[in-house]
Amino acid sequence: MSQPTIVRYRKKPIEVDTVQWTGDNESAVQAFTGPTHFHALDDADRANGDDPEATAAVYDRLHFTWVLVYTGQHIVRGVKGEYYPIAEDVLAETYERVQG
Repeated sequence: MSQPTIVRYRKKPIEVDTVQWTGDNESAVQAFTGPTHFHALDDADRANGDDPEATAAVYDRLHFTWVLVYTGQHIVRGVKGEYYPIAEDVLAETYERVQG
């Protein structure tokens, strides 16, 4: 059985817009994503969901699915207009802040 060839890629230098979910800025995040693409989870949603630590959900239209969001994560608008959460430490390792 042949082994797959490992190919290394470098992320292209692109700029993305983000907004941080603080746990109490639902309207600000909805202004960024659109009102139907983000919502905070209430206690019942959290208790009955996949992860009770998640505090919100954002719709990833590229993959046609809702993605759980945790307080403190940034919501990224990707290059295809999709939205997805990213932890602050991963954001810092992957992107550098653009001034201006």
